[in-house]
Amino acid sequence: MSTIQITQSDLQASLPDTISDIQTDHIRNEISITRDIHGIPHVTGLNSYDAFFGQGFATAQDRLWHMEFDRRKAFGRWAELVGKAGLESDITMRKFQIENSVLKDLPNMNAETTSMLEAYSAGVNAFINSTATLPVEYKLTNSKPEPWSPKDSLGVYKVRHIMMGVFEGKYWRAQLINHLGAEKTSDLIKGYQQGHLLIVPPLDTYTGPVLDGLESLRSAIESIAWMQEDPEAGSNSWALHGSKTISGKPLLAGDPHRGLDTPNCYYQNQITCPDFDVVGLSFPGCPGFPHFGHNEKVAWCVTHAMADYQDLYIEKFAPNSNGTTYQWKDKELDVESKEDTVKISGLSDHQITLKSTKHGPIISENASGTRGIAFKYTSIASINHGFEALIPQMTASSVSEADQAMEKWVDPCNNYMFVDVHGDIQYLNRGEVPVRTNENAWFPVPGWTGEHEWEGNIPFEKMPRSINPENGFIVTANNKIIGDRFPYYMALDYAPEFRAKRIVERIEGLDKATVEDMVSIHSERTSVPASVYVPHILNLDNLNPLQAQAQEILRNWIYAMDPDSTAPSIYSAFRWKLHVKVIGSLLGPLADQALVSGGRGAPTHMNHLAIRLIEGLKNDDPSLLPDGETWDATITQAFVEGVEYLRETMGEDPESWAWGKLHYTNPTHTLADIFYNHKNLLNPPPVPMGGDGDTPQAGSFAMSKPFVMTGMSVARYVFDPSDWDNSRWIVPLGSSGHPGSPHYSDQTEIWSKVQVIKMAYTSEALAEIKVTEQKLIPINR
Repeated sequence: MSTIQITQSDLQASLPDTISDIQTDHIRNEISITRDIHGIPHVTGLNSYDAFFGQGFATAQDRLWHMEFDRRKAFGRWAELVGKAGLESDITMRKFQIENSVLKDLPNMNAETTSMLEAYSAGVNAFINSTATLPVEYKLTNSKPEPWSPKDSLGVYKVRHIMMGVFEGKYWRAQLINHLGAEKTSDLIKGYQQGHLLIVPPLDTYTGPVLDGLESLRSAIESIAWMQEDPEAGSNSWALHGSKTISGKPLLAGDPHRGLDTPNCYYQNQITCPDFDVVGLSFPGCPGFPHFGHNEKVAWCVTHAMADYQDLYIEKFAPNSNGTTYQWKDKELDVESKEDTVKISGLSDHQITLKSTKHGPIISENASGTRGIAFKYTSIASINHGFEALIPQMTASSVSEADQAMEKWVDPCNNYMFVDVHGDIQYLNRGEVPVRTNENAWFPVPGWTGEHEWEGNIPFEKMPRSINPENGFIVTANNKIIGDRFPYYMALDYAPEFRAKRIVERIEGLDKATVEDMVSIHSERTSVPASVYVPHILNLDNLNPLQAQAQEILRNWIYAMDPDSTAPSIYSAFRWKLHVKVIGSLLGPLADQALVSGGRGAPTHMNHLAIRLIEGLKNDDPSLLPDGETWDATITQAFVEGVEYLRETMGEDPESWAWGKLHYTNPTHTLADIFYNHKNLLNPPPVPMGGDGDTPQAGSFAMSKPFVMTGMSVARYVFDPSDWDNSRWIVPLGSSGHPGSPHYSDQTEIWSKVQVIKMAYTSEALAEIKVTEQKLIPINR
């Protein structure tokens, strides 16, 4: 890699001009970009084209490198800048053939969506062509930005969501069955827990059967026997009806949970024109506000629905002198093949062959070339019209219109919640979920039989909904959507009710709820699993003095995962050691991949087994424990080992074992690991945090690297339709993607304290926090 050096002065010199007026073509009228005290842009245009142009321009000012990174990841061109370090990623993404899919989508978009994409792209390019400075990352990689296009907008959105599906879980289950057998795999995977909360109808609980996949798993053994080698997202949201709020109008709040990208995946901004006035969170590189925002009448938000919209098909290949064929029913069909070239900085080009069948792109093959896995995914399986929902979303004037706006939405499938100024609240499960056999749910299915084809999608009008429920609120936290009365298969894997339960309990304790009450729920850190485990730890005896001291700290604990408390560290170290011992024993040869190397597809199943352990302890059921072990002996060993880990890691004094010392963010710039000598200039500072993966204040971590946070709130918001200027939000870093900007991580400290800032909407509110105003002026004026 390049030995180019940068300094703090280089960071400062790379910042964009956000003050001077700029003349540009492609716009009809003057555009204003006002920035507030946090650097958040508020764009005003006199028509929708100019508004989207301004959104593209302002986003490029703040996040051009972010957009560059996502574009290169989407189209498998990262190695062009970073060399061999990017090759594996590029090969993988080329195999998904995202670029091919967006090129098919674009000509089929309706006129207003095409105009939106073109306007946004023109705004990005206007910045590229007019700026005197570029982000410092271009200097590090000795590169320049290429023009932006509508293709790029679709590509960066798809790459942001392709790995949020369930296909890796199906691959992992295939490995489980190969290594452990059908009966043991079926015994380990039991699905959603009985008695846990559902989303629809609100406060209903699951009463259906446990999963029994034995027959399906047995039938899969032959088709997946060759897959011996391997080639976490969440969120909370809640809506309160006006009958439960102080204003008499609804409140909508929540927070998406993802890994902490640097810069953050969401971008705060507002765009205003006569057709719409929307403030919210967008994806850099994409117009509109697909996930979070509000206009004058409606506010909307999402959580991950955990729905199953990705399948894996095993294809039987027959190589021959003319290429390769694959079997489908009684036919031999030609595999579509295309030679492709991956360019690598500093090295020779790498040649790959991209293959596809009627089921989708081939993402892996066995060594002999006789079997392959085809990837079928709603976002790329056919023409994707999802972006045609964005303008109707932005112009909706009621929950009814907001519902209808989502009819063309494809991916990802979300728990979509929305409220309006008229007083209505609604839940909708949006997105396309294919109709197919139950076998598709479990693992890669035989592609040659024709028995596992998609038979359309669940009809939009039959997707789960809830409107103004009698209890007065709706909560989603990635828990199971609806019970077994629903006639269609939605998913196998859901989060347990723990986060949803605590949010429900907090809401039920409110009278005349306020925005401040909603912010308080964001900071909810009570651990439901801790309330199960800790009483058993308190019953242990024959402990040494250090272990007894740690036990005593737990005795007065109320299960709050506070960052300055030592009890969460003791509990978490115990539970980690428990999982290593018990889950490791259950998984046998796959234990290392699941617990140490963090194999893709494994975390969801680790979470399921973690829930099974809790239920086993509650019911005094030792069936998941190693042979001959009792719960008392297992808990004793895990507690002793956990205390010893803390002693070795943090010292002899348990009073110094604060959770925040172990449990903290680790924001890592996209180039920090490649240009390691510059990591201190590129990386924002870490901050200690409370919570864990089971609490509404999210703070999950990987078993492979306890207890550094890998999943967290990447935004928090409260929308108040009674007074939009009373809405609040926060992100974990800042609005800017420039390491030298004062807004690179200026919201971090506020976010770490679970506090929020004002979400200015009206011109009057913006005037109070306005710092700069820049005008884009038509070149012919």
